[in-house]
Amino acid sequence: EILDEAIYKGKQVSFNYNHFETDKKLHPALNNDGIPKEYIINPYQIAATNGRYYLICNNDKYDNVSNYRLERITNIKLLDSPVKPQGKVKGLENGLNLPKHMAEHLYMFSGESIPVRFIAKKYLLNDLLDWFGKDIKIEEQKDGRFLIKVKASINAMEYWAMQYLNAVEVLSPLELRER
Repeated sequence: EILDEAIYKGKQVSFNYNHFETDKKLHPALNNDGIPKEYIINPYQIAATNGRYYLICNNDKYDNVSNYRLERITNIKLLDSPVKPQGKVKGLENGLNLPKHMAEHLYMFSGESIPVRFIAKKYLLNDLLDWFGKDIKIEEQKDGRFLIKVKASINAMEYWAMQYLNAVEVLSPLELRER
């Protein structure tokens, strides 16, 4: 509710962000003094993917887009300060295009979207369109496979490609292919 209000009013929020440890309980990220770190966030949108809810936002310390899992946020507070305009956030200069953002940030990995090229077996076409949307570039190859060109986060693409290891071959970027 606080995030909805912040997005509606164009206000920043602060919160603690948590991670699981071996006791299977959430623990806050800590600063260098061992005190729970307070994040100051510019919230723009809440989105659901793969059965999880994410906050699409900007961490005020940086100039890029961030994604935070909602269930890992605690101690949230609505602040009086206005959000940073999306035009000042790298990747949101023209506003948030949610379908494009979701297609380029599979599994909601943050990071810059880069061009990725890979070969995919023909039977993956439906899955490719489900994952990447209709903006992907598809070139049919003589052997019946497809050459696919997309823009995506390199970490998200690594994770995605591992799931389809028997059906895809990453061509570029070289760093991703080597991973």
